[in-house]
Amino acid sequence: MTAGEVVDRIRKNLGVPWRETTYRDTYKSGGPDTPVRGIATTMFNSFDTIQRAVAAGLNMILPHETTFWNDRDDLALVSADALYRQKRDYLTAHNVVIFRMHDHVHDRRPDFTYVGSARELGWDPARETPPGSHRFTIAETTLEAVAADVQRRLKIRALRVVGDPKARVSRIQLGVGYATPAPNAPDVDVVISGEQQETDGTLDSPEYVLDAMTLGITKGWIMLGHTISEEAGMLEMAQWIKEFVPEVPVQLVKAGEPFWAPR
Repeated sequence: MTAGEVVDRIRKNLGVPWRETTYRDTYKSGGPDTPVRGIATTMFNSFDTIQRAVAAGLNMILPHETTFWNDRDDLALVSADALYRQKRDYLTAHNVVIFRMHDHVHDRRPDFTYVGSARELGWDPARETPPGSHRFTIAETTLEAVAADVQRRLKIRALRVVGDPKARVSRIQLGVGYATPAPNAPDVDVVISGEQQETDGTLDSPEYVLDAMTLGITKGWIMLGHTISEEAGMLEMAQWIKEFVPEVPVQLVKAGEPFWAPR
């Protein structure tokens, strides 16, 4: 089986039109003729992740994010960098083919990243209210208790939370990656996101939540980190690919949380 055959099957089973002009979902190493021994899905395509995939006999990697540290994987920006040369040489030496899966993961319905994150948090994606809204109603509790439960379930080292820890909350809207729900929705108590700039956005900054807290309005914001918020979706994608690529092993190779907090 070749990488091109794998990509063709992904395109046929995606359920939405392929973006022919995408610059993200393309080959970043190797090409369509590369023989495939096994497939790894992952979130961040770090050197460590690549090494673990190779050690597991998986020479085709489908990362959600970049390989060469910029959104277009533009080699002109990194070709003089020593890290780039070492990473490139390793990929070549081990015949690794990389095909990014970003835009089409988010185009697909349901989006793997939302489904995976909701399941890891213990929320049934089928119980969104309304369907497709990424909104969930839980038993009323405190913002602090929700944050602690999220941290425990996702094993996050560097969780960040804005809002009154003792605020009573029950209505949550889930976001992943950069997709932070606006916290000003009147029927949402808490938004959960991957990452977000801390200012200059539109109704999606910590300052909005802080002002709501000062005025006694229940609002909270829980930031998981980009990798944590979407990596469960890469497990969903691996399980999906297994259904139509039975010839080779397919598995998630976790990138894991890059951040840590001093004790």
